[in-house]
Amino acid sequence: MSNHKSVSSENENILSNSEVSDSTQLDAAISSESEVQPNESDTDLAEKGFEGMIGGESLEKVAGFDESRALYEGLEFETEEIVITEELQTLPDAGLEEFQQPESVCGSDDRIRISPATAYPWRAICQLIITMANGSQSRCTGWFIGPRTVMTAGHCVYSHTAGGWPQKITVIPGMDAARQPFGFQVGTSFRSVLGWTRDKNWEYDYGAIILPDNTLGNRVGWFGFADLSTSSLSNLLINNSGYPADKPFGTQWFNAGRISRVTDRKLFYMVDTYGGQSGSSIWRFRDGQRHAVGIHGYGGCPNSAVRIIRPVFDNMLAWKRLGL
Repeated sequence: MSNHKSVSSENENILSNSEVSDSTQLDAAISSESEVQPNESDTDLAEKGFEGMIGGESLEKVAGFDESRALYEGLEFETEEIVITEELQTLPDAGLEEFQQPESVCGSDDRIRISPATAYPWRAICQLIITMANGSQSRCTGWFIGPRTVMTAGHCVYSHTAGGWPQKITVIPGMDAARQPFGFQVGTSFRSVLGWTRDKNWEYDYGAIILPDNTLGNRVGWFGFADLSTSSLSNLLINNSGYPADKPFGTQWFNAGRISRVTDRKLFYMVDTYGGQSGSSIWRFRDGQRHAVGIHGYGGCPNSAVRIIRPVFDNMLAWKRLGL
C-alpha cells in the first residue's frame, strides 16, 4: 500500500478575531507525487473561529466517590505494544537537523511528569516514532484533533534533510514509560503546507497524520482549537505537555506559563520544553474546555509555536474532516 502524503497552501488573509466570513477560501490537498500547485475552492463554513473539544468528558463531583478508580479502571486494552529498545531510548528530535533552535528549558526546570497519562487531556497527547524516508528514526509529540487526525509540527511529517515525507509514523497516545494503555496505530497518510515543505519557513511549520481508522481517537478524545485575536493571546496563560528527549523514553512532561509575545504567525513563551516535544499543543484551559492556540516547535528562551490563525485553523478543520 503506497503512502499518501499531501500539501496545502495557505490563503494569506489573516483574520485576527474568531468570527468567520460566509465564504472562506480553503486550498485543496495536492498529491506529493505531482507538481505542487495551489488549487483553491470556496467553502461555506458554519463554524465559528473555534472547534470544540469532543470526547474530553469529565466526571461529576460527588462527595465520597472514588474518581481515580473510575478514571483508570478497565483501560488496559488487549493491544499490541511497542517494545522499548535501547535504540528508542536515544532517538533524536525530528527537528535536530532541520534548524538550530532546539526546544529549551528556560531558567529553573519545573516540569512535572504526567503519570499515569490515562485521563483526559493527557491521553489525547501522543508519543510519535518517525521512520524517515531515508530509513532513520526520530521522535516528536502529537495530539488528537479528531477521531483519526493527529496534529504535530511540519518537520515531524516532512524532513528536508532526511528525504521528505516519512515512510511511517507510529502514534502512541497516553504513553507512560513502558505502559501503552491504548495501544498504537501506524500512520502513512500525512498533511502539511507549502510554506514548510517548499519554503522551510518556521512560521508554517505544522502538519498532521491521518490514521487508518478511528479506534484510538474515539478511545482517548481530542483537543479543540481556536483562532484567537492578538489581544486575547497577549499574556494568556497557556499549557503544554509532551514527550521530551531528555527524559526517559515515553514519559510525558507538563509545564505552563504566559505568552510573552505575539506576532502575526508566532507565539512566544518561557514554558520549559525540550527536543522531542516538537508538535505538542499550546492550549488554553477555560470553563472546562481545552482549545489549542499554537503548535509548539522551537526553542531559544523564549520558546515558540506556530500561531493558529485563520488559514491554519481552516487547514486543521479540513484535516479533521478527512478523519471523520
